[in-house]
Amino acid sequence: MTVQLTVQFRVKMTCFSAEDYYCHVIKDPLSHYLGCVEFCDRENFFEPSNLLWQEILEHHTNLGNDRRKVEETVARKEEWKANCESELRRIDFLRKTLEGDEYDNHLVQRLEESSKAWRKSLEYEDNINRVKAWRVKKNKRNSPAPVFPSASAHGQYKPEKDMAVPLIQFENGKGVNENDQSVWNTFPDQKTTLSKLLYAEENLLNRDRHTSSNRIRYFHIHSNNMIWAEQAIARYFGEKYVDFNAAHNELMRKTTKSSMILRPEYWRSQAHGNRQALSYGQHMRPLCAISSSEPECTPDNMVLFMPYLHWETSRQRELFATEIEKIITRAKIRAAENEKREKKGRQAERKGISKKLNDNDEHRAPCISWFRNTTNRLVGSTKSSLGLVEPQSVGFNEKPRRTRTEIFSMDKLVEEIELKENHKNLEDDIKGRVEVKSCLGQYLLDAARLYEGMTNYRDKSLLRNYLCHDPPMQPRRTLDQAYYWTLKSTKNRDRDQVVYRATTAKPEDFHRYDYSAEGKAKGWKEHEDFGIKPGECHDCNTNIKKLSRIIMVDQLWMWILDKKTIITCFPKRYGTNKQDPSGVHRSIRARLEDRNGLEQVRSVFDLALIIIDECSNTFFNRTKTSDLQPQLIDEFSNAIGNIMHQQTAAFERLWRWTGGASEVYRARGYVDTSELHVPLLDINPEGKLEREIKDIVEELDIMIHITKTCEDVLKNFVANVEDFLDPSGEWRKANRNFWRRNCHRPKDRDRDRDRDRSGPRERNMDGDERKQADDDEGLRVYSCFKLNADDCLTDARCRVEKLQELRGTALSTAESVKALLDLKQQQASVVQAWQAVQQSDESVRQGRSIMMFTVVTIIFLPLSFMSSVFGMNNIQLSGDSWQISDEFKFMFPISAGVIFISLLLPFATWIRAVIWYIYKVVLTWLLVHTGLYRFWIGVDMPSEKIYERGADWADKQRNIVRKTRFEALRRERELKDAMELERKRKDRECSIANGSVTAPRYNNLGSNGSVVGGENV
Repeated sequence: MTVQLTVQFRVKMTCFSAEDYYCHVIKDPLSHYLGCVEFCDRENFFEPSNLLWQEILEHHTNLGNDRRKVEETVARKEEWKANCESELRRIDFLRKTLEGDEYDNHLVQRLEESSKAWRKSLEYEDNINRVKAWRVKKNKRNSPAPVFPSASAHGQYKPEKDMAVPLIQFENGKGVNENDQSVWNTFPDQKTTLSKLLYAEENLLNRDRHTSSNRIRYFHIHSNNMIWAEQAIARYFGEKYVDFNAAHNELMRKTTKSSMILRPEYWRSQAHGNRQALSYGQHMRPLCAISSSEPECTPDNMVLFMPYLHWETSRQRELFATEIEKIITRAKIRAAENEKREKKGRQAERKGISKKLNDNDEHRAPCISWFRNTTNRLVGSTKSSLGLVEPQSVGFNEKPRRTRTEIFSMDKLVEEIELKENHKNLEDDIKGRVEVKSCLGQYLLDAARLYEGMTNYRDKSLLRNYLCHDPPMQPRRTLDQAYYWTLKSTKNRDRDQVVYRATTAKPEDFHRYDYSAEGKAKGWKEHEDFGIKPGECHDCNTNIKKLSRIIMVDQLWMWILDKKTIITCFPKRYGTNKQDPSGVHRSIRARLEDRNGLEQVRSVFDLALIIIDECSNTFFNRTKTSDLQPQLIDEFSNAIGNIMHQQTAAFERLWRWTGGASEVYRARGYVDTSELHVPLLDINPEGKLEREIKDIVEELDIMIHITKTCEDVLKNFVANVEDFLDPSGEWRKANRNFWRRNCHRPKDRDRDRDRDRSGPRERNMDGDERKQADDDEGLRVYSCFKLNADDCLTDARCRVEKLQELRGTALSTAESVKALLDLKQQQASVVQAWQAVQQSDESVRQGRSIMMFTVVTIIFLPLSFMSSVFGMNNIQLSGDSWQISDEFKFMFPISAGVIFISLLLPFATWIRAVIWYIYKVVLTWLLVHTGLYRFWIGVDMPSEKIYERGADWADKQRNIVRKTRFEALRRERELKDAMELERKRKDRECSIANGSVTAPRYNNLGSNGSVVGGENV
């Protein structure tokens, strides 16, 4: 139970609690103890003399609370103390576990190295004494290094021991506690470990553990691990767990109760994907069905699978996505090694009967050997990068080099290149450790990495142990992974989510810190311009606290057994081992803490209804404003509103451009329109808006699909429960007022019954009266469930309607953006058409000018020709007897005739037709009567065939030249080989003649002098 303690602190303190500490409310005692209380004060923190507890007791005294409140405060203080000490022991155990872990031991090693380097630095030696003096001046103690509680026994880490299983129990409508040593806390916060729940001798799950028929029990496992679900159900029926999917258990499957509950149609056949499929492609299909634990009995069990929306930080998602990728790669390599080892074993068994390679296989043996060696070398390098072999030792001053096998995909390669370009001054090693120059900064970074590793170690261990198990553990999925489960990677799509963009700080949102050319700081220019003091900039403080988040899709698995026990499986957010305000199970417990929520539980189905409703509603809950949970409706509304604002601004710009274009249309003379071309033809801004709004519509469609699936599963659940509670269907026909009256009527009847019992004698009920009482109780249970179910269905419909309303707004905005884009393109087309008209008018004007020049040319060209003719120096034309008038008599008539005919042909259509007719008739008559046309028909040589024949002939000639050249080169090469062989033979004979070399035996020599069938010289 979460207790809120209001305290009047004299000093404003800071706290990294999950809740806002400035409201003077402590909701997370563990975070307060580790984050607010100094080391020197931790020893006396839980003492009654502590200022905190004195002010709490004073607060209750002033309010007039009774002694019971004071006793509860003291008990709560002891509970806090036990939880804090337990968590410190867990931290010590996790650190020791990480120190010996195969994959994460570098976190502890690097922290110890940076700690030693910092304590040896001048920065530490110069400032530690100043800090001590300052603390003495402030009346604070300088305590030695703190000694944390250590784990009693450091054994092998098992996630089952580190995972708490919440336990909630009801009896007669009231919360009750489980009295067992393995269970701690009180209702509704009782918990036990998963290992004790599944493997301890004391079976907390056993159906016969409590004799009371009114006891309602609820167990929850924080993981969608199929093997744990099977073990829990088998343990509930007190049966030994068996592999229900094995062929040799076919007979056992029909005889055990757990195998009947986990029949394929209700369990493994509903699993989508297999071990060979993508990890996020594995999920359970939505289902709500009634099942029986015995073949011929009335069904009294129910199974339900339902997806629902939740969230996660982007960094955690990327860390675990990388971890999942490495786990799958390691599993594939191990599977290949096992297969290779088994193959060698089979070959060793058949060694005596193995046959030799025949002659045809001799030339294949070198290829096979090369392929095997290359494969082994590649597999070995990949194993080294994944930590499957012992890495080489690296000294303290040696920097481990990044291997290229760490890059698993092209996207990862591009990301690494961009990261290197953006952070050239930062160096990191193969494990992703950022190296900085400051010793204290390096120490803090390594401490943060170790804290992150310890926080995520449990979830990583679960994935390493059960992700590739059969049956597998089903990991969490992002919104796009749940819908596009066939894609190999959805990283880019995940980073394009509306929630991610809204919760991620952009680089341009921060104020820049200027540096000079020599590297000396100039200061914050924007802060100086506006007179902002260091550390008081609201924009910088807001943006630096932003944490990127994305939408996830989780799964609810629920079994209702014997109408009195519920077992559920759904995951928590990665790394949330303790308090998580947005956790689904915490929301369930908070609802049960409320008196109204507690009164809603009158049967096991009421509790199941609360579980389904909280899974569907937690992500839409607007009351959790102090948590990092994104407000879904608000984020999408803001995103759509921003696009509408940008679209309105784009419309205004377009109207300005169209106004300028309108002035251009009405202008006379030449107008420069180059300024309108670029803005009207550039559709990139509008295209980005259209892409963003389509992404929003797509995400809303996916969320509507998942939310409708939740609604459908809820409807099926309500229908199945109605079959349980009202088999005859008599009560279903009533209205809501009837159910409301029957839901509250038993309280009055119980009150009358208590009044009668207080009389002189008790009232005894016979069989009919007891049956009537049972019927009344059944009607009351049904009426209460029906009222709660109607409220849940109404809430589910409201969630769908909200998303559909957002989708309608997004579609309207998308249509407006598309209309803007179409209008801009139309305006660009109008401008281009106007320019085309202008160009055509200019062409007409230019054509008229050219026509004028042509007419002038036609007039003066014959005259020029005649004047040049009469200007020749000859006796006939330039004699002394010719006068100027005689020349004009020939020049002007001839020129006038030529000019007349030249002008008549272009402008007289009828004359051109007559001339064309005469030309065609005469040419055809000549071709027919001379026989040329008959000869052309018989040739049958179209232009395409002529082209083909020419190309074929050219190719044939080129091939002949190539062949001739190749033959010449071959003969030249053979001749050189023969001459070289002859030279070697003569050198060999000379050596033999001198007695220095023994002559070899040659069986035969080829025609070119090469050795055949003997030793190759």
